[in-house]
Amino acid sequence: MADFLKRKRIGEILIEMQAITSAQLEVALKRQSSARKMIGEILIENKVLSEEVLFRGLSLQHGIEFVNLNNTDLNTDLIRQIPESLIKTYKFLPIRKEPKSLTIAVFDPTNTKMFDSIKMATGYMFIKWVLATKTQILYIINDVLYRPQNVLDNVPIDDLLKDVKLEFSKEENQLTDTFSGAAQSDFNLEELKRESDQTSIVTLVHKIILDAVKMRASDIHIEAFEKIIQVRYRIDGILYDIMPIERAAQQAIISRIKIMSNLDITERFMPQDGNFKLRVKNQQIEFRVAILPSIYGQNCTIRVLDAGRVNLDLKGLGFREEDLQVFEHNISRPWGLCLLAGPTGSGKTTTLYSALSLINSRQKKIITVEDPVEFKIPGVHQMQVQENKNDANRSLTFSRGLRSILRLDPDIILVGEIRDYETAEITIKAALTGHMVFSTIHANTAIETISRLENLGIDPYLYASALCLLVGQRLVRKICPSCKTEVDPSPYIAASLGISMDTLSGHTLYRGMGCKQCNNSGFRDRTGLYEVVEIGPELKDMIGQRRSNSELVQFLRNHNVKTLADCCLAKVLEGEVPVEEFIMINMGS
Repeated sequence: MADFLKRKRIGEILIEMQAITSAQLEVALKRQSSARKMIGEILIENKVLSEEVLFRGLSLQHGIEFVNLNNTDLNTDLIRQIPESLIKTYKFLPIRKEPKSLTIAVFDPTNTKMFDSIKMATGYMFIKWVLATKTQILYIINDVLYRPQNVLDNVPIDDLLKDVKLEFSKEENQLTDTFSGAAQSDFNLEELKRESDQTSIVTLVHKIILDAVKMRASDIHIEAFEKIIQVRYRIDGILYDIMPIERAAQQAIISRIKIMSNLDITERFMPQDGNFKLRVKNQQIEFRVAILPSIYGQNCTIRVLDAGRVNLDLKGLGFREEDLQVFEHNISRPWGLCLLAGPTGSGKTTTLYSALSLINSRQKKIITVEDPVEFKIPGVHQMQVQENKNDANRSLTFSRGLRSILRLDPDIILVGEIRDYETAEITIKAALTGHMVFSTIHANTAIETISRLENLGIDPYLYASALCLLVGQRLVRKICPSCKTEVDPSPYIAASLGISMDTLSGHTLYRGMGCKQCNNSGFRDRTGLYEVVEIGPELKDMIGQRRSNSELVQFLRNHNVKTLADCCLAKVLEGEVPVEEFIMINMGS
């Protein structure tokens, strides 16, 4: 019977269940071509079908059991044995286990890749599955299991705000005078300001910001959707849902943040950037604000720049001892080019700031051109890229700023990022004319920097002569020390790490179980992975001869240069990083 039903369309099955009528199905099918949604989603939107009834029909279609998770006791001990990243990636819930099999609840039984990945990561030979509604599974994952604990939930708001002093570059009540006529006709400026100054809105915005600081968030996302506003925090590189807010409060919240940042509160349709500062318990923290319009209103992202949390000690960033010695030797050279490669948010700027802090002295003049200046370094002249929207000739670009820097007799130069041919050319020429130059570039690995420079149009002979060091970088999450728990070794874990069981048996692996100190995530803070490539004479010749990436990689392997995956594996075997972080690094490398 199951095989027969499995071949039927879900609409037919729902009609046989008497859950919908033929007329209701016909209406949904007509809408499907333009809506580009599954027929079940349309039936639910048309309010002729509940999600539970739809999934009961899907269970008949696929011949698998349906479970209502509201009536099922979660096995938290079993859930803790499964990597959090795996559950979040594939959106499933472990239900029960047997000696050789694991039963999971899913809402998409057609995702065969999911079952293979779960089998590999957990070590179970057989994966069985049952069907549950998407809403129930996502709610349990996001709001029950892995929602960060709000450390301020039990603290009175008044107690929080007494430690806060807002600092503005202008008076708080002073607003921009130059509003367009169209904007003024659409809004009552005084009404907008009155709404944003309500005590409840001020308190809510301050609480969102203060919670983010207390929970070590690097970014605050205030996102507009059809029915709610969702507040999310990025903690240790991962986004967490924090709280939904009534859609009616959206305009007042955004206006309040704009007032704090000295932005135009009447502008709804153009992106805006600003900043403000908070002093929390005598620690000044800067916040960078970006406002972006969307179909449901304005979204806001706030970057938290807490200088007190930034570690500028090279030894604490995560370098292997041998790599740190190579890095320190090369950044102390009198001239040359040091490039850091990695995606956005991989810690490149922090590493460069740490390098500048180490070599900074009164005998050297250091000048930077950045976009933006993240943190201020004592004794270093820092310049920020500025865009002039009305006159491009009056914009301060990387290339224009770099040309100016060269006339100021610097010893050391930091260029925030090499984005184009002009910036790359001037940077390399500066390194060849007796300056030590640091910069970053978007490339996946250190050696891929070579092809990236070539794609920008730079002659390999030119950059081969200038280069002295290439560094590939990533950040991985560390296991929370407060809830660190041993993990039993298994052949599947050994296979995931690419090592033998004998090698694995000689080490103790750990993972975080989740506690108050880590917001129930099992992770606390991050550490760097570094692929350090010193450009010696032989490598310079190979680069100048336009050797392929594969040849360059083989050269590095022959000279025992450690890759990002090698560095991550070492940290896993040392018990600092969990296995799932290695898997993610391996997938991205």
